Parts: sequence; structure tokens; C-alpha cells
Amino acid sequence: MRQNTGWYDSIKNCITHRKPEAAILTYIRIRGCWGGIVIPAVPLVLKACASLSLLNFGKVVHSEIFKSGIECNVMVGTSLVDMYGKCRDIASARQQFDEMPDRNFISWNAMIGGYMWNGHTEIASALFAMMTERTTVTWNTMITGYARNGDMATARFVFDAVPRGLKTVVTWTLMVNVYASNGNMEAAREVFEKMGVRNFYVWSVMITGYFKIGDVVKARELFDGISLRNLVIWNSLISGYAQNRMFSEVMDAFTRMQEDGFEPDEVTLVSVLSACAQAGMLDVGREIHERFLNSRIELNEFVVNSLVDMYAKCGDLGTARLIFEEALAKNSATWNSLITGFAVHGRCREAIELFTRMEESSMRPDEITFLSVLSGCAHGGLVEEGLESFSKMERYGVKRSVKHYGCLVDLLGRAGRLEDAFNLVKEMPMEPNHTILGSLLGACRTHSDTYMTAKVLEFINELSHHYRLLSNIYAASERWEMAERMRVAFSAKGCEKITGCSVLVA
Repeated sequence: MRQNTGWYDSIKNCITHRKPEAAILTYIRIRGCWGGIVIPAVPLVLKACASLSLLNFGKVVHSEIFKSGIECNVMVGTSLVDMYGKCRDIASARQQFDEMPDRNFISWNAMIGGYMWNGHTEIASALFAMMTERTTVTWNTMITGYARNGDMATARFVFDAVPRGLKTVVTWTLMVNVYASNGNMEAAREVFEKMGVRNFYVWSVMITGYFKIGDVVKARELFDGISLRNLVIWNSLISGYAQNRMFSEVMDAFTRMQEDGFEPDEVTLVSVLSACAQAGMLDVGREIHERFLNSRIELNEFVVNSLVDMYAKCGDLGTARLIFEEALAKNSATWNSLITGFAVHGRCREAIELFTRMEESSMRPDEITFLSVLSGCAHGGLVEEGLESFSKMERYGVKRSVKHYGCLVDLLGRAGRLEDAFNLVKEMPMEPNHTILGSLLGACRTHSDTYMTAKVLEFINELSHHYRLLSNIYAASERWEMAERMRVAFSAKGCEKITGCSVLVA
């Protein structure tokens, strides 16, 4: 029994510290030692599966539960409902819910949350109406669900309908966060001002919200108005400054936080490393890295990603790669940071090689990965590699954005494949912006191809009715005299059809 408790505590500790992968690996080891299901750990393992969307492993655990005969346990059944809902198998979640011999309000909350998670707000609302006992969690689940599905009006309606005895500080904070997360700081402030009791988190939410919309002044005013601060509040200030590229303010706040007696945690140092990366402050970044190594702060994936990103952006690719290779767990951000670093600093072949390694691993490339690879190919003149990478996006189910098309147009234009670049622009599923058109026009000029220049300008003339757009296109292709002519024309005539003189080649 003592061994049982030890294993249970180990898994629970993993869940508490947000390490679901470690929780599942620990459970697998225990199951191997015991030769079967470890009953006390089941709800925790299902929670880990839910957080990682590991539906298949969750089904394996479910089959073991069924064989062991503990499926009737209300806690186990509720955990299965929650797991299936968060893994987006809502049909299995409902089947499990309906087959439960006993259900409590936690079971109902899990089912409602599953429907909300999967966008079925009407069914969730119907279940909510059927409940005979509602808790604060029930109301909070409804508010969060409507907000997640973009129905802010109903989220507020539900919030206003919460009974006085159930509208806790958590509910108030949730509503503030709903508005702040969507950039509606006026509504967030209105709810915030009505709060009778405020916790540290709601102050942090408000500060973060103002920083998110770029209102640094109001964010700082709120911070200065807090008489008693904690580390979460300081982290909101430091992170906000970093997001708004106010690097000297980041370092000043970092210093003052420590002077106030607060030791930085991983959240603090990740924000400071982000500022170092954006500002190219390699020496400061190295000092922060040393601080990590000499502290008890855990080098989790967020810290590792920040270190790789900082060293890569600051040009120390050797150290960035060393940290990358030593990382036990890598996510897409880890790979992307190093691939981007190689691409930005002209080491395009190494970026391609790293991309190939990423494909061979279990990690799937995303839109950022492909943007970095395509950018590297454009700057390195790797035409075939760029075309191949672009074609792979469809295979991986990654949606191509205007930026991806822009990189490929730039690559083809630099290589002198103007006809291919022009055809790509015409076939884009979205309207090309002035950067893409300017890049194409600039490539025509670079290669002295007057025929293609005329074709591109004719296409622009058909596409646009605005002098201002053409002015931006000329500016993007560094044809400053023509850009100024278009600005003058725009001022004099407004938005009219571009005249025939636009085909002149400077």
C-alpha cells in the first residue's frame, strides 16, 4: 500500500506541475511493474490524456477500466466523460455519461464542458436547464463556453444571471478575463470596477489586457495603483513591456522587482529572455542563462525555447544548437526557433537539414516552420528546395497564408523565374498585397524584363482602383520616384483607375 501511495503521489505531482507527459510515462512504468491497471491513478491519467488530446491512449485506459470492473465508479466515469469531451470525441463522452449508473454535479459539469469545448452550445444549454443542482463551476463553465465560441453577449447574460451566493471572485475574474482576452478593455474595466473583492489574478488580467491592446499608460497606471504586489503582478508588467518591445523598461522592472524582494521565476526570466532576443542583448541574455543554471528554476520547455530563441536571434547559433540538442523534450516552438535562426543568419542549408530532421521526428511542422524554411530558401536561392517545401504544406494540412506565397514569389523572382512568379500571384486564393506585387515588380526591374514589367503592371491596373496601393507597390520595389508620383496623383484625384502612364519603366 505504501508503494501504491508513492506511485500515486508521483503521478499527482506531475499533474500538479503541468507535466502530463511525465504523468503518463510514470503510469506506464507502474502498470508494467504491477502487470495491470493502477486503479487510484486512473482519474489522473485520464486528465493527462485530456490535456494532451491523447484519445487513443485514453481509449486503452478505458478498456482496462472496463475489464477491471471499476467503470461504475462515479469519479472514474466522470474522468472518462471529461477525457472524451476534451479529445473531441463528444459522441463517446455522451455515451459514457448516459451509461453512468450514478452521476453527480461534477459529472454534469464535465458533460456540459465537453459540449461547450466542441462548439455545441445549444445542447450544453439544454443540459444546463435540466440540472437540479448547479454550482459555481457550472455557471463558470457556461460563461467560459459561450465566450470560447464567440458569443460574448450570452456569456455576459449568463454572468448577470448567476445567483448572488454563487457569484464568487473567481466568477467575476472569469468575466473580466473573457473581455480582456478579446481586447474589449472598456467592458473588462466596467466589470472590474464593480468587483467587491479583487484577487491578485484579476489585477494581472487587467494589466495584461491593456498591454495586449498597446495601452501601456493604463497598464502602468493600474500597476502603480496596487498597494500590495506579488510575483504574478510583476510578471504581468515585465511580460507586457516585452510584448510591446520596451526593452529598457523590461530591464528596469526586472531590477525593481528584485529590489522589492521578489525572486524571479521561469515566467519572469522567459519574458526577460524574449526582450534580450528582440533587442539583440546577447550579453544580458547570457547572464540570465547563468542565473538559470545557478538557481533551482526548472529548465522546462518554455525556458528551453526562450534560450534557443534568444541565442539564435542574437547570432550565437552554436550555443543555440547546443541547448537544442541537449533538450530532452522539444516542441514545435523549439524546432522553429532554431530553423528561423539559421534562416535569418544566412545558413540556409542548415535550416533545410534541420527541417528534414524535424520531419523525421514525431513533430509536425506548422505554418511558422514553413515560413522560416521558405524565407531561408528565398535568401539562399534554393529554388527547388523552396518549391518542395511549399508543396509539402498541403501534405501536412498547413494552410498557406499570404506570407507563404510572398516568400515563394520572392524566391522565384530572385531566381529570374518571373513567369512562374507571375502565374503564382495570379493563382493565389487571396488578393496579393502591395509587398508581393512590389517584390514581383522589383524582380522584373532587376532582371531588366520590360515585357514582364508591362504584364505585371497591367495585372495591377486590373486588380486595383487605388493610386495609394500602386504607390505602396512602387515603394516596396524601391521605385521611389514613381511611388511619389502616385502619392501626388492620389492626393489630387483620390481613388481612381490607374492610368496608362503606370506602365512606364524607370
